[in-house]
Amino acid sequence: MTVLAAPATGLLLFAAAAVVLLPPRRLTPARPSTARSRPPQPCVSAGVLVELTASMLDAGLPLAEAVAVLAGTREGATGAVLGGVGSGLRLGLPWETAWSSAGHLPPHLEDYRQALSFAATSGAPSARSLRSQAAQVRRAAYRRAERAAEALSVQLVLPLGLCSLPAFVCWGVLPVVMGLVPEVFR
Repeated sequence: MTVLAAPATGLLLFAAAAVVLLPPRRLTPARPSTARSRPPQPCVSAGVLVELTASMLDAGLPLAEAVAVLAGTREGATGAVLGGVGSGLRLGLPWETAWSSAGHLPPHLEDYRQALSFAATSGAPSARSLRSQAAQVRRAAYRRAERAAEALSVQLVLPLGLCSLPAFVCWGVLPVVMGLVPEVFR
């Protein structure tokens, strides 16, 4: 019992020192907002954007107007890019020219552009084909997320191993070894 008392005492002293030496957290009360601010909009996936565009095409809007309407519903970079593309399409710019003026696109807008490119360049935007494109975009996004999760699991092996191996040795191997040591050496 005395063999385990020294490490336990050291651990308790270390925890007490950490509590004393670390700066305390200060909780600040929430200030009531005088102006109503809109909550931040979540990033909408390309599949949802394609579905919304297909619904607007079903309602009778041309593709340029559908993109411009989507731009009005989004804030931030997505709304700005879609607004620029919608304005270019309204002015009669070709599809690729309108999108190339947007510069570097986030991945969800690149997927959106690719999904709509056939409908825009063929001249016959069909809501049915856009809905099948939306399903393909969702599958591609799911596959990208799976690949990212697989890469993360590989990257986490070393840190988790370095954290759990000492605990396993201290709590699993060390007591067994100490139990096997004869009473003479204790």
